[in-house]
Amino acid sequence: MDSYMASIMTFAFNWTPMYFAQCNGATLQIQQNSALYALIGVVFGGNGSTNFMLPNLQGRTPVHYGTAAGGTARAFGIPFGQDNMTLTQTQLPTHGHTLQEVQAGQTVTTTTAVTVNAGDAQGTVNKPQNTAYWAKGWDAADSSVLSNYTNTKNVTMASDAVQVTVTPTFRATNLAIGAAGAGAAFPLPQPSLALNFCICTAGIFPSRT
Repeated sequence: MDSYMASIMTFAFNWTPMYFAQCNGATLQIQQNSALYALIGVVFGGNGSTNFMLPNLQGRTPVHYGTAAGGTARAFGIPFGQDNMTLTQTQLPTHGHTLQEVQAGQTVTTTTAVTVNAGDAQGTVNKPQNTAYWAKGWDAADSSVLSNYTNTKNVTMASDAVQVTVTPTFRATNLAIGAAGAGAAFPLPQPSLALNFCICTAGIFPSRT
């Protein structure tokens, strides 16, 4: 066999050629594969006393170990990445929402207490003014008091006879705008093509010199 032992080759067929094994994370016995074990050890798994494991490239893309410029350090033999990801709130940029306030033309119901001030003494002002109040009527010629009030209502005063000004204040207390529900996971895989990766188990033992 002319291939270097432990070299990984890609095939365009889906079966395993002689002197190769698929890179599927299989467990091999050290006693029957001592030369291959001497090269890869337990980098990809195994107990190191009776067995070791082959690299598992099922659904994975091989990359060279090390650190690319501006990238993340990748340790030899350590898998990384995931098929799907769900973003959390801490991974999203800050953003704002518009709070709908009460606008002109909308109906707002308020409860207002109105106090009408009056005096029980006889009147002293001949015409209404901004410092005058309703008062008791003057005595008639027979010394009886002319009543200014009655217990029966049968007249509606002009709409502006009593004016009430209400200035409501709206305060948002403990108002919170939160996310409804949870985000759905989305796929991450890059455009890829699934092929057959196999490792040479019986070939030329590579030399360092």
